[in-house]
Amino acid sequence: MKAETIVLDPRDHKILSVSRALGYVFAFMLIFVIAMAMIPNQFFIVSTRAVINAPVQMIASPIYGRVDRISLQVGQVVKLGDVMATVSNPNQDQTSLTGLRLEKLDLTEKLNNTRSVVQERTGQLQKVKSQIADVKNGVISELSAVIENARYNVQTYEARLNEQNALLQRQLVLLTKKLISEASIEPQRQKRNAAQYELDSARGELRRDEIVLSLVERDIYTGGTVAANLLTLEMQRTKLAGEIAEDNIEINQMTERKQQVENLIAREEGRLGKTGAAEVVAERHGQIVSVDASFGDFVMQGQPVAKSLDCNEAFAAAVYRSRDVTSLEIGMPAMVNFRSLGVKRDAHIYKIVRYFNSGPENRYYAKFPEAEGHEVYVLVKIDEPAGVGGGPAQQNDDKFFGCHVGEDVIVSLGETIVSRIARYSTLAMDRLASPSAMLSASTLFDKATAPRSAAAESANP
Repeated sequence: MKAETIVLDPRDHKILSVSRALGYVFAFMLIFVIAMAMIPNQFFIVSTRAVINAPVQMIASPIYGRVDRISLQVGQVVKLGDVMATVSNPNQDQTSLTGLRLEKLDLTEKLNNTRSVVQERTGQLQKVKSQIADVKNGVISELSAVIENARYNVQTYEARLNEQNALLQRQLVLLTKKLISEASIEPQRQKRNAAQYELDSARGELRRDEIVLSLVERDIYTGGTVAANLLTLEMQRTKLAGEIAEDNIEINQMTERKQQVENLIAREEGRLGKTGAAEVVAERHGQIVSVDASFGDFVMQGQPVAKSLDCNEAFAAAVYRSRDVTSLEIGMPAMVNFRSLGVKRDAHIYKIVRYFNSGPENRYYAKFPEAEGHEVYVLVKIDEPAGVGGGPAQQNDDKFFGCHVGEDVIVSLGETIVSRIARYSTLAMDRLASPSAMLSASTLFDKATAPRSAAAESANP
């Protein structure tokens, strides 16, 4: 029996070809996904012995004494310079300090009184100066009027003298013509002499008034009631000015002494440890993790009143075998898995130490995991989560334990193959795009083309 030949429709053949190709693609993608899911595990080094930790800052008392006031709570956010408590020492001998403070109070009171007296005398001096100026202006105005009147009198007497001289000249002409006798001229000559005398007297009076005016303008007084008043006012002015100068000298001396006393007080307070009312001040920003003193307790100098930590300094300390971290580098990516929250946070390696001494028990918030001789500590810094716009999110200091200090976590060191390829590609592109790489490439190109150009020149003479 002859085998029957099966003839396929071309459309069915195309469908079978497409189905076979899709099957191959699906199988390849499945194998690729499984491989990519398995490969990243080869690039992670995981440690389950890890804890979130942070250094603890001591808020200590500066002196020995009793706690008079304290306002601290666990979880409270404190800032640099905040006053946390007040401590006083009632047993401290403060005799010298008390004496200096009393002297300072006495000097302050004397300074205030002297300044008040100086202010009052300055007001009186201004009044006396104003009175002197008013009286002087009045005297000058009066003398100016008298001088003006004297000048008018001089002009009048000059006119009268000219008139008498004219009459005398006329009679002399008549005498020359022998129309009158010598005896009849004598009365006219006496009148002319009298007019001359009156003119000389008026001129003398004018000169005297002008001299008095010039003396008054130069604060020189010769006599009279007005001059006596002005001299009295000038004496008052001189006396007040002298007293004010003496008071200012005394104020300067007391101010200098007060400054010396203040320096002595500051030195004494420093020697006694500021025993009057020492303030316990926070030296750094952070959150209160414990309060170790209460109202009425006696504390030693340097004894912690409270402890705080800054979440910005938190880190994860993980234990690894030395041979597992030989290829790791500072800054390499890492991942921290918080068991309590079930979330993962990106991080980076910032320190690898063979042996980490945590120091006193109160230096760090939590104890470090136990490590053996062949193990090392890898300290991992957690990256800030991205906020709105791609920037770092602002940390919430109001939530205590917001940085999860004291919590056991799982730390994974390394990165996926995709991340590694992307990182290496970025580094390679940056290196190629750098000016030094471009310069080296151009130099190599010049060296390679130089022999060819020389050969071409020799071939073409």
